Amino acid sequence: MKKVLILSLAMLISIGCNSAAQQANVPNNTNIATVKTNSSAIVSSHSDEAGKTAVPPSDKPASSSTESPMARPIDVAEMTADIEQAEKQYRKNQKDEKAKDELAKAYFIRATALTDAAQYRAALGDYRKGLKLNPTDEDARKMHDQILSIFKSIGREPPKEGEEPAPLPFKK
Repeated sequence: MKKVLILSLAMLISIGCNSAAQQANVPNNTNIATVKTNSSAIVSSHSDEAGKTAVPPSDKPASSSTESPMARPIDVAEMTADIEQAEKQYRKNQKDEKAKDELAKAYFIRATALTDAAQYRAALGDYRKGLKLNPTDEDARKMHDQILSIFKSIGREPPKEGEEPAPLPFKK
């Protein structure tokens, strides 16, 4: 199961980041490249001939432009509530190994869900937090390392520790 998840992750990032760029027919701006995805186009921001920055048309906020084009919002409210509850228990007694393991497990559960939704940057943050609490979890370590390896293989920098984005907002 983990191998399938890892291969899926690698394939999704590879497909999303290695899609062939097509030149858009935009008047007065020959420097905008468009990449087609399932239902929309992703337009990269470049300067136009007048030196102004072209604003990419998008349904998503500009801050999500670093997310995989395959990223999709998912409802993580219940998982986030589980993390918050586990954090409360852990804060009461940080020497309680069971509370520490429960908090790490809660982070790993949400990280896995975010990975499945191609929200790799947010997932990386949860894997990092969970691994600080439980550095011996081999499955979580493998997924963390796999995400970092994929970022490296496509020539992109992963977010720095502590700068990972929150999960994409989900609207019911």
